[in-house]
Amino acid sequence: MDKPSAFVTPPFPVLFSIACAGEAGVPRGEAELVLALLIGGMPSFLAAHRVPEESVDDLVACLQGGDPRVAVVGKWIESQGEIQGRTERRAAAFIRLVCADGRRITVARVLGEAPDSSPDVLARHVIRQIARGVQVPDVAGR
Repeated sequence: MDKPSAFVTPPFPVLFSIACAGEAGVPRGEAELVLALLIGGMPSFLAAHRVPEESVDDLVACLQGGDPRVAVVGKWIESQGEIQGRTERRAAAFIRLVCADGRRITVARVLGEAPDSSPDVLARHVIRQIARGVQVPDVAGR
């Protein structure tokens, strides 16, 4: 099995907000971490990520420890197909923050739309879009 390639950006300042249990519909025992990158002086939404409430302090310390990089890894995954009950193999790009202390936080996944798209092509496309400041929800899978 081939090892997937990781495509990495230079460091970007990160902006974040935390909603704890009871705020904005966050369930007890969880917190919601909303992440954005500062790219070219403009905030670019990255993800809203639910985490266990007890891990918030560690995540905040990690994010405040220096500007993270974004890493995107392309992989093949099994996904529900258009025909009910049928799975198909699709390319996916997994987006991670790589903090200054080396911690990796997986924050999002983009599925490829084209059935013949390779995971590496999709990952390269996603990393280029993020580095240009395209909002992750607007990054279309190739």
